[in-house]
Amino acid sequence: MSAAPAVPTPRAVAPSPAAAAASPAAGASTSAPSTAVAACPVDFGSIRGVLFDVDGTLVESDPLHFKAFQEILQEVGYNGGQPIDEAFFRKHISGRHNPEIAADLFPEWPEERRTAFYMDKEERYRRLARAGLEPLEGLREFVAWVERKGLRRAAVTNAPRANAEMMLAALGLETFFEHLVLGEECTRAKPHPDPYTTAMDLLGLQPGETIVFEDSPSGIAAGVAAGAPVVALTTGQDPACLRKAGAVWIVKDFRCVMEALEALEARS
Repeated sequence: MSAAPAVPTPRAVAPSPAAAAASPAAGASTSAPSTAVAACPVDFGSIRGVLFDVDGTLVESDPLHFKAFQEILQEVGYNGGQPIDEAFFRKHISGRHNPEIAADLFPEWPEERRTAFYMDKEERYRRLARAGLEPLEGLREFVAWVERKGLRRAAVTNAPRANAEMMLAALGLETFFEHLVLGEECTRAKPHPDPYTTAMDLLGLQPGETIVFEDSPSGIAAGVAAGAPVVALTTGQDPACLRKAGAVWIVKDFRCVMEALEALEARS
């Protein structure tokens, strides 16, 4: 098994008030508290755009991906037919780009077989997901806040287009986003910054004017490398992994974000 990809070198950008405000104060807690008011390190007043990952960020979909990968890997005899566990999934699969996952899992397979493998896996995932997807807690309220503020927005994902469009439609968000940026359609997928820099360019925004919401180390690395502050949701990873990847704020869900915003607005 190859090691997980290295974190790319961050995009060279001039420091901005938003990025500076996003750095946690010394000694500040970055765990996922029940209320995030006191810990909020992001200057939302200077943000002009919001970039969202999809899987694990808008919806807690990792359990379905884990089930699909576990089933298909067991069927093809990976690891001697022993099912992978959640720790393996989080470390080697979650948030990564399918071609890279397949190359790491099956370095001896020809590319055509790897492609067939992950296309089969994604069809299994869509079959599971069609049974129903629920938005992450607080997402509806945060989406409404973003709309009220007139912020620009894009969905940025390593998921295949069929998956992304299916999830956005299931959540009723297909018209909310101005752009859907896919890692597979960029020069490089996450953990490289390309998907996020592409989204910024499409929206006409600078890194210091945007905030990224992510749930995986790979996605956080991409956002950080693009020069934006990243808020991490603990839907599938240990907070320590998210902190190590560079997240400036770690929360359980969007309810925590809304608590902080409402408290900040009440004070102003």
